[in-house]
This record gives sequence, C-alpha cells and structure tokens, in this order.
Amino acid sequence: MSFNQIEQQLEKLTAVPPFGTTEYARWLEMADVLEFFARTRHGLVPAYISANGFYLYAVLVREEKLVGDYVQDGLEWSLLPTSGWGYGTVSEDGSHKKHIFPPFDHTSSQFINSGEPLFFVRSFEGYRENRSYTEFSQPIAHILEGHWVPERYAHCRINELGDFEDLAVMRRTALGIICAIDLTALERYMFLTDTVLIRVFDVTRCHDWGTFDGREQGRSTSTYRDQSNELYARRTIAAGPQGNEAAWLRGFQIIRRAQDDDSLMQELWGTRPKPKQYETFVAYDWKHRRVRESSCAPEQLASYFVESDLPFQTTPAFFRAEVLLKYKNDPDKYEIDQRIITCRGAWSLRYDINEEGQIHAYLCDLGDLPYQEQVYWKSFNESPRASISKRSFKTDFLAQWDTEYNPLESLEQILSEFPSVNHRGKVRPIWKMKAKERSLARLAYVVTSSSKEWEDQILELAKVLVDGFDKTTVADLAKALRCYNVKLGSLKLLQRCVTKRQVAAETIYEIFDPLEELWKLRSSIVAHPGGAVPKQDLKQHYRQLLERCDHAMQLLAELIENHVLDIRQTRNVSKKKATIESK
Repeated sequence: MSFNQIEQQLEKLTAVPPFGTTEYARWLEMADVLEFFARTRHGLVPAYISANGFYLYAVLVREEKLVGDYVQDGLEWSLLPTSGWGYGTVSEDGSHKKHIFPPFDHTSSQFINSGEPLFFVRSFEGYRENRSYTEFSQPIAHILEGHWVPERYAHCRINELGDFEDLAVMRRTALGIICAIDLTALERYMFLTDTVLIRVFDVTRCHDWGTFDGREQGRSTSTYRDQSNELYARRTIAAGPQGNEAAWLRGFQIIRRAQDDDSLMQELWGTRPKPKQYETFVAYDWKHRRVRESSCAPEQLASYFVESDLPFQTTPAFFRAEVLLKYKNDPDKYEIDQRIITCRGAWSLRYDINEEGQIHAYLCDLGDLPYQEQVYWKSFNESPRASISKRSFKTDFLAQWDTEYNPLESLEQILSEFPSVNHRGKVRPIWKMKAKERSLARLAYVVTSSSKEWEDQILELAKVLVDGFDKTTVADLAKALRCYNVKLGSLKLLQRCVTKRQVAAETIYEIFDPLEELWKLRSSIVAHPGGAVPKQDLKQHYRQLLERCDHAMQLLAELIENHVLDIRQTRNVSKKKATIESK
C-alpha cells in the first residue's frame, strides 16, 4: 500500500456517517479499522498516526519478551509518542544516583517496557511554526542507509536504478500526522536486534463528542483476537437515548519478519544469490568475425585466457546516438563524462562514439547494468556501421595513451586550473566556477541532430564560460584601467581591458569572437526558443564552436599568466608629500 493509499484509507475511516443510520451503527463496530490493520502488515506500514480520533504508534520490542500471557499484558498498554531519552536520578539504598531514562520504561505493559520507538515527537520553542515535529530513529536510519530528503518528506536511499526509494515517510496532512516505514527494509534491523514490531492503537468514534456527555444507557465490551494477523483488541460501544452513540477500539498488533534468518544472514555476508535477467544485443563478435545476437550474461561471455566458443567479454554492441538523450536530460541523476555514464550511487557504463556517430559499449559492461536499463539500451541497438572508435581501440586494446586533441577535455583542463590576476597586491579571479555548477559534468558533445540537444549544450556552455567571468573583478579591473562603462557586461568590459593593454588585435579577436558568438546564440535561444538553430550539421557546429572557445580560454589564461592584466599597487604620493611638509 502506497502512502497516498494509506491517506485515502484514513480519510474513509475517519469520515462520520449520518447518526442514527444503519451505516453509522456498522461504523461503530470498527470492522473496517480491524481490516485496515490486517491489510497494512506488509510493504509501506503505518507506524505513527495521529488523526481525528485515530491513534497508532509502533515500537520495536525483543521477541524473547513475548512469553506467558503477553496478550493480556499488551492490552494494558499506556503510552504516548515519546520525545526521546531523559535523565535524572533514581533512589537506591536511601541515596540518589544519576540515571538516563529510556524512551519507554513505564508503559503498563511488561513486554513493551524498554521498547525502541521508530518515531519521536519532539518540540522546540525556537521554531516559529510547527514547534512540534516528528523525528525518525537515527540508529535505524543509519542501519537502513537512509538519508533525509526534504522535498519527499522522507528518509530515502537510492535503488539500483538510481531513483529515490522511501524508507520512512513523515508527513503532516489535513488529517493529522501520518508516518510509515518500509517493512522489508526494516526487517534487516529487526533481524539484527531480534525484535518484532508492535503497533498499539486507540480509535475513538462518535458523531458528536460535544453532545456526548457520558451518561449512556449502557456499555458493551468485547474482546477481539485474530491469531493469523496477531491482532488483539477490546471494543467498547456506548449506547445513548437514541441508540448506540460512541465506540472505542484499543489494542495492539504484532508484526514479524517475513524473511527468514538464513536469507538475512546470507545478505549480511554478501552470499545471498540475487537472480538477475540479462538481455541480448546485436553485436560484432570480433572473435569469430561476424555480427550476431549475443547475450550480455557473464556466463555467456569468455575472457582472453579461456578457450571457448563464446564471444569475448569486450564484444562491442552499437546503438543510435539518441540513447544518450535520456541521460543528458536528467543531469541531477546522471553524469556524462567523456567515456563514462554514471547514475548516482547505482551504476556506471563505459561507452564511446565511432566515426559514424554510433554509441558503442562492451557486452561485459552492459551486463553490469540493471535489467531495466539493459532493456532501454536494447531499444536503440543496431548493427554496426563502422568499427569502434580509434580512441577505444588504442586505449582498451593496445593499452596506449590517447593523445589526440579533445576540445572538451582540453577546456575542462584549462578551466580546472584557470589563473587569477594580481590586483593591487591581492589575488583575484577573472573566471571562476559558479557555486551552483560545482563541476563541469553537464558539458558534453552534441551527438544527435536534435535541435533541443544543441540548444541545451549551448546554454550549458554559455552558463559555464560567459557567466563564469567574475563581475566584480572585471569591473574593478576596468575602473583601474579607466575603461569602465556601467552599461557593459563582463565580456565587453574584459575586452576593453585587454585592448587597453595593447594586446594584438588578432589575439583579441580569437579570444572574444567565439565567446560573443556563444553569448548571442544563448540569448537568441532564451528570447526566441528554436529560432537560433543554424542550418548545418549541429554536431559539427557545436564541436567547432567548442574548439574555438577552448582556444579562446587558453589564450586568455596565457595573458593572465604573463601578468598582462595585473594591476600594480600604487602609493599615495601626495599624501606622503603632505606629511613630510608638515614635519
């Protein structure tokens, strides 16, 4: 059951039918509540609810405590959501001793005493709004490898596809507070601590508590025991002058692990088998010199050192360039480097681009992808139109360095160590990485004829290069050189500064012409989406512009390193002269 489904169920459970109807009488019987508890023992399990007369709270207790008549003991529970640990003193032998009190030690139930809560309800007067807030148990969060993700209102981890997976959801809704936990994940912690999950609950129902004064015609109490769902409760129905008016349901439920000890122990040791599916791809079996459908399953591939009729692990499969667009369009989740795609905390894949613009990857690497990702890649699979790239052949098979010029790598290198100017004795940056960017991971080549891909990369390149010029430094530099104009942006001001330093016109052109072209393209895209796309091969256009921008930044870095743009520290001669004359 998803969180939204839990919330929808609670809306139904807390909706009051018209008083005096058959539906109202059935509502007081609480059968729907008991069914709700029975149905929420798996998946995302409600662990704390405080909403319109519906109270539920979950505690972990050691399984060894469930001895004797624990059902009767459990029905006597008395506990509210804990705020955590406390401290004080205890009296022993007539003296007071320091003591730390656990969250639960007086619950009126022996086996719940010293239980471990999943959620705490704390309050802080320093918060202007919502002084009371819910907090997830840190030991459990650490063991489950969960981290707080504010926009999801949940502690999450990342699954094999790189997506957020909710472990513990905590939300304030129109109904009240609802917290739920992924029981499958929690079972690891339950196994490590030898505990079971106990959910205590107290549900009250009445059409109008304001008019119900307690002077009923009578009360009837019954006990409910459901051994299969380990659900135990007492229900009380109070009758009034016009029939049954109110009802209380109070009890507890035990939820045990579904996974057995052996399976969880194997998981801890890393020996638990994880069945995995593998796709087949049209690939060039260079061992047998033919194109054929080959599986990427490890057992269907051979190494160079084993005699076999199976294709080599490094058998390449080829794909349409559009396969990369999914990853380019989600830079928060994926990083595309020159030859590797990385999905946050989940997987990575080596790839390259051949002379025909096809993406290629080795079967052994494709086999490491989650199956869903393999299916995605297969949808772009095609027969090779050329061999693998020269770069891949040189580095992966000949074990040689790739020394061919790569404008993107070259640009990333110069930007990673871009020099600063000396401005009146202080080191100040002309260009710097923006805090929001932090890395150049979003820069990539245009690999398709898609105008959107081209536009996205133009915007990204402009954001990195032109937006990267430090406005304050450039403005101060222009003021020092007496060429400042408040109407000009950083790029034009910097060009004035370089010109003022009498740099050769050809060099000035090589530095600023590509950067200005880039900025114009960026401005056209923003002002008129789709209107600035050049009528030529977009892959070639972007690469050529990238080469010119790389050359521009290299030249600018040389000028800075040669101190062309340094501003020397000047002394105030007139002030010194005035001081001497006064003496």
